[in-house]
Amino acid sequence: MIRCWVRAGAVRAAGLWMMLALGGCIRPELPMPEPMQIPAPNPNEVDRVLFLLGDAGIARMETHPLLTRLQQDIEQWAGQLGRDSAVSLLVLGDNVYPLGLHPPGTPQYPADSSVVMGQVRLVAGPMARERDVIQYFLAGNHDVGLKQDREGYVRLRLFEDFLFKARAETGASTYLVPVAGTGGPYVLDWGPSIRLIFLDTPWWLLQADEAERMRVLASLDDAMRTAGSRRVIFAAHHPLRTAGPHGGAVSFWSTLGLQYLLVRSGAILQDLTSVPYRRLERGLRSIFQRYDPPLLFVGGHEHSLQVIEAVEPSDPRYTLVSGSGSKVSEVGTVDGLRYARSALGYMRLVIEKDGDVSVFMEAAPAGPLECPAQAEDHAACMARGVASFSTVHSQWLR
Repeated sequence: MIRCWVRAGAVRAAGLWMMLALGGCIRPELPMPEPMQIPAPNPNEVDRVLFLLGDAGIARMETHPLLTRLQQDIEQWAGQLGRDSAVSLLVLGDNVYPLGLHPPGTPQYPADSSVVMGQVRLVAGPMARERDVIQYFLAGNHDVGLKQDREGYVRLRLFEDFLFKARAETGASTYLVPVAGTGGPYVLDWGPSIRLIFLDTPWWLLQADEAERMRVLASLDDAMRTAGSRRVIFAAHHPLRTAGPHGGAVSFWSTLGLQYLLVRSGAILQDLTSVPYRRLERGLRSIFQRYDPPLLFVGGHEHSLQVIEAVEPSDPRYTLVSGSGSKVSEVGTVDGLRYARSALGYMRLVIEKDGDVSVFMEAAPAGPLECPAQAEDHAACMARGVASFSTVHSQWLR
């Protein structure tokens, strides 16, 4: 069977049906780039480490080895660097599937709260608490219950309140950024060389009115303008570019064109081709054209791991997608793709004292990786799962 990957915007809708008639492909599927490997960093030369975990909304500490492996990684780096706040964890949204954290007293609350607490415990280990590893949660579209306006805000406030109680219970430094209902941006200068800018993209898609959208864009412009010599890292749930289904890299023939038409028309709200997201993208690119584009734009949303290099002047130097914390989806190819992996995993950003930045993609073999709590070999399964993770790709981000 012919298989063809089509990117949104690649052809006009009228030409789509001609393609069907001819039985051809607009653009053949490109080969996946080979993985790269750079030397492991020397902790003595490292200034800061930022872990990226996305879409972990069904993972539980007691059943998903990925969380155990990530917790071990955080503990190791916190101990090796030996400085307060030198290690941070960014959780990139869709933190609770399918509809965010339900209120206490509802049937869903015990399971929902268990998922969130498992993520909080990633930074509640002894070394993480001693060295004040900080965890920043971003909101995903599922965290607002896929709801618009006040309903979505209320669901996210429940999450924010839960983190307040979790800090008191565990001693973990864990926060939701931006504050629920504000859209952001939340700006953090991370040492002398990095500025982090956090944006709530589900707010933009589901809750914002026009005046508030303009306020956010003006604040983003100001954050870029005042960055000075710092390199900028943008973080949001929705990535700016992607080789996954939400970016339009869908198999035309597998859906007889229906998915392509929906993506092309912007009818799927959570896709990067939707009308409100295109407005956000235009606003961001306009800002990036006035200043140097950010070094990185990191996001989740797609259930895969991707490193994409800039191809347009208004592109961030690199886009990182780290959204396979508990689910895996297909990944295609786009211009500038340096590597992608459809597997459970996370990323580790390393900022060295000389300013160099690198990324390490940590992944397990493709497919689900879960150890049922009641299984006889549960402990052995968890040990095998943790050991199965490895660095499948690493590169400098220059």
